[in-house]
Amino acid sequence: MRKVLGILCLLFCLYSCNSDDSSNDPVVPEPEIVKAPLTVLAYMVANNNLDDDLYENIVAMYQGLQLLDKPATLLVYWDGKTPFGENNATHAILRFETDGEGNINGLPALDESYNMDVIMATAEVVKEYSTQMSASKHVMTNVLKDMLSLAPANRYGLIFGSHASAWTNSIFTSRSFGQDGPGTDNTILLPDMVEAIRSTGVHFDYILFDACYMGTIEVCYDFKDVADYLIASVMEVPAYGFPYGTELMPALFEGTEASYKKICQEFISFYTDFYTQKKSAWGTVALINSKEVNSLVSSLKNEIISHKDKLADYDVSSLQEYGKSSGPDIAYDLRQFVKELNDGNIPTDFDEKLNKAVLYKGCLTEARPSNYAVDAENYCGLGIYIPVSSRTDWNDYFKTIDWFSASGWNEVTFAWNF
Repeated sequence: MRKVLGILCLLFCLYSCNSDDSSNDPVVPEPEIVKAPLTVLAYMVANNNLDDDLYENIVAMYQGLQLLDKPATLLVYWDGKTPFGENNATHAILRFETDGEGNINGLPALDESYNMDVIMATAEVVKEYSTQMSASKHVMTNVLKDMLSLAPANRYGLIFGSHASAWTNSIFTSRSFGQDGPGTDNTILLPDMVEAIRSTGVHFDYILFDACYMGTIEVCYDFKDVADYLIASVMEVPAYGFPYGTELMPALFEGTEASYKKICQEFISFYTDFYTQKKSAWGTVALINSKEVNSLVSSLKNEIISHKDKLADYDVSSLQEYGKSSGPDIAYDLRQFVKELNDGNIPTDFDEKLNKAVLYKGCLTEARPSNYAVDAENYCGLGIYIPVSSRTDWNDYFKTIDWFSASGWNEVTFAWNF
């Protein structure tokens, strides 16, 4: 019996010595993910009358990428009438990569003709979607997450291109941002938009709004926690949009405060040249430091509450208005408003905080049409909605947003039915 047990023990030991021991296998390291320094994402909702203009924006972006002297990646989410790729996708993520030597997606730089069809043929369609409503929180969240996974980077910039209406819930067929087909239901409100960005888990270096009326204090308050810098116009943005085919494009990838100011300067220079060439031209643009928005809002709140009696029935007629055609009353100049509340004197505390928040401001003082010209002396870079009795459509919604109490407007007892 002992012999049998001894033989069994020996066989067990021999088996154990010869059996595979996974713990001794060499560990194969996971391939290292190489991240770009800064990648730019563009979210374009073009299923509307801006289809051709946003299409040309992509062409201009291609031109601008050729100016970069280092490798970089641009991802564009496209939802428009114009199809892309072999499958004629109208909802797709397009990738453009430059090697820093003028080549895009491995192809030599194109000549100056920049034929749109040729340029779009070079676009790499990296993900296609079935028809979806791009101006919704769910879709925006998923698309942004897809874009981030397709282009790993240490830092990101984000561009939004479409129709917009600042914080408001209705302006023609648009509410806040986007217009994916006809109707106000095909747009997205700012709180949902911010939540979509926040859900990605990424804090963006900057957000550039290539859309109308987004340069207001209400918009900045909503987006202050999802990006370090905001670039926007308080007025309507001309249909041509931001001039991506200029030195603006390299500036998008530099990732410095100075480069973001360069973006704004290129915008103003471009439309100033348009005006000189007798073309329709107007514009405002500002660079906002998100970290300083809370301090500015706190100072503004003090001004609103301390002048609440005067604001009960306030006359806005003396203020510079930025809603020139499609958005009357949507925004008046923020600094001029506070100055008028104080009988022509600007409080030092408010002015200091405004100057810290607005790092650059630019405007066209001559414009075509002429009523779009801006009085630079009364232009601070930001606008504000001042409740007026005629905008009952906005006022009901205004009372529901976080800004209403954060700014102190909830402390004002208006002389009219608010």
